[in-house]
Amino acid sequence: MTSESRGFEPRHMRPRKSILAIAGAAWNDLGDLIQAELQLLRTEISEKIKLTVLSASLIGSGIILLVATLVLLLQAAIGALVALGLSWLTAILALAATTLVLGGGLVWIGYNNLTQRLMPARTIGQIQKDVKTLTGLE
Repeated sequence: MTSESRGFEPRHMRPRKSILAIAGAAWNDLGDLIQAELQLLRTEISEKIKLTVLSASLIGSGIILLVATLVLLLQAAIGALVALGLSWLTAILALAATTLVLGGGLVWIGYNNLTQRLMPARTIGQIQKDVKTLTGLE
């Protein structure tokens, strides 16, 4: 039985890929990789923008609550505290401290969401992996 009758081709008959074909395929693969990375970056930036809008909404809500709380508490509670025997100054300071803590807490939460989550960490990690793979430094 010859090698041709068994379905094998002799080594000299197999088509060989040229270096240019291999380099071209690698270049195409690199292009595909870059496109995939850019798509990942676009997706992650879109998520970060949504988070930024949410955080800005929290900050805005906190500011609105600060103003509303100050007005309502100063109008309604100062009179009650004075009726309980506190001086006007003590009543005003107690209510101001309360509204400052509540409103400041909401603004702080929103600010922390903005500062901690805006960096596209997944994309950066993926690009670092790709660079290690391409350079063989794993």
